[in-house]
Amino acid sequence: MTEFVFFNYPLPYNSEITDIWNQISSLRHDVYASELRQYEVNSERQIEDPGRNFIACMVGKTLAGYISLNPPENQPFRLNQYFSQEVLQNTLYPLCDDRLSSTYEVRALTVSPEFRGKQISEKLMAYALQYVLQFEGTDIIAMGHSNVVELYKKIGMTVFEEYGVHYGETHYYPMHLNPQKALSMHPEKISKVDPLDIEDGDVCYHGGKSWDASKFDFEVRDSLIVADVLDSPFPPCPEALGILREQLERCCQESPPTQCEELIQTIAEVRGIESNNVAVSSGSSSLMFSFLPRLLNADSRVLVLSPMYGEYSHILTHVIGCEMTNFILHRENGFEINSDDLVSQARLHDAVIFVNPNSPTGVYSEEMGEIVHRIQDESESPTRCKMIWVDETYIDYIPDAHSLEALVAEIPSLIVCKSMSKCYALSGLRVAYAASQKVSDLRRFIPPWAVSLPGQLAAVAALKNPDYYSEQYAVIHEQRKQMGQQLTQQNFSVLPGVANFLLTFLPEDSQHTSSSFIEACKQKGVFIRDAQNMGITLGNNAVRFAIRSRDENQRIIQCVKEVLTQQ
Repeated sequence: MTEFVFFNYPLPYNSEITDIWNQISSLRHDVYASELRQYEVNSERQIEDPGRNFIACMVGKTLAGYISLNPPENQPFRLNQYFSQEVLQNTLYPLCDDRLSSTYEVRALTVSPEFRGKQISEKLMAYALQYVLQFEGTDIIAMGHSNVVELYKKIGMTVFEEYGVHYGETHYYPMHLNPQKALSMHPEKISKVDPLDIEDGDVCYHGGKSWDASKFDFEVRDSLIVADVLDSPFPPCPEALGILREQLERCCQESPPTQCEELIQTIAEVRGIESNNVAVSSGSSSLMFSFLPRLLNADSRVLVLSPMYGEYSHILTHVIGCEMTNFILHRENGFEINSDDLVSQARLHDAVIFVNPNSPTGVYSEEMGEIVHRIQDESESPTRCKMIWVDETYIDYIPDAHSLEALVAEIPSLIVCKSMSKCYALSGLRVAYAASQKVSDLRRFIPPWAVSLPGQLAAVAALKNPDYYSEQYAVIHEQRKQMGQQLTQQNFSVLPGVANFLLTFLPEDSQHTSSSFIEACKQKGVFIRDAQNMGITLGNNAVRFAIRSRDENQRIIQCVKEVLTQQ
């Protein structure tokens, strides 16, 4: 039976997809190393595909062929490594015009030798066109090798044969396709293929995969180490737990205050801001999904950091559909922000979104207040930027950090978003707030009873007990430093971090990619976050560790040692 399977990379925790992925890596080795001589042959017979969206043709359990795509947000595309900017400006870019924010790249179209001549390539291209059209892609670019260039021409590709580059045993050409044109040329081929099961294609990838293993069996859950999400390893303050235990029955039975009035007032008093500038909801994701589509539209140009928490790019790309620009942070610079470059780019955009301290890098910018002022400064020239969103979910971990909440009163464009999940150990209760002058207009988009009664009670108690949490943060800092040293001893490259996590890179001599390393740890009951999809400059060896309790951290380190030894 022939079946076409869609999946995204990083891989879901699914043994069937993992098997397909391993077959893809073997096929890439056989074709691009052994056959086309573009890579060195290796003893593992594995070369991973760097794409993000995959469609595999399976005959039974055997891979017949596959196609991989890079979505618009994955720019710069891989073909930039093979063709100069001059060539791209003379070929592909004029055809894409100003639509690069909706342009997809075909990374690879590969068919196993024993299945060639069976029209598998045509069907894979038809599925790829279906996928791109479904997500409103306007252009497709690719580099096609000379052996199959006629196939591309048949479906309507413009092939620039005069700009070919020699690579391995063949020539590659830059190519462009208008998917709407291809649909009009071959409506029967595209409409004839069955719809792909791509319900997860527009869902932001998160950690939290341990629930798939444990379900609601908490005995099983107690046997796992959950370090792929950044939940606090310490409990909420005793006062929060006390009120919940005392009023547990009422927490289940009674509706909470409709507009969270006492919680809002407590936030205002503790943080020193006006209550009419505060909105609360069930977690920061709820605020993001409620507010950002009201503040932005499909014509907006938005600047975001990369690497950065992926939910923002997901909302901008898949929910709002606006033009998103990545401000690239580089590993060789410790993922620090170049404030001059950031300010100059931000002023050319309608909005900017920052996470400070950043996740997954763990880098805190002390200049963020100055950056915000400079973006809004119109003393010499006007700024286009009318919204500055700063996510400060992890800032309370830093004892001497300066929140931007106080700037809200003087800067109308500023929105400060604060989750109470990570720093206050309330992840399961879902509480977050935003501070901004824009809140008065945005509150109507938050439903009544947005925060549960236990969430409101615990959040109020937590805000009134800062000393307890300061003690917990000190323990986290100590544990983070110790874990960083132990990972360094295992030849990981480790960023120092400032919160309850560490961004690391696998040892250079490791045969693992981040995905295979994560999978091997999962088999031992240890869940760690594959970080490679959180930013353009994070390769397939980026791994983020959450800091857990002392005993759990030691189990993580032991797992790491075993996985590296067994590779």
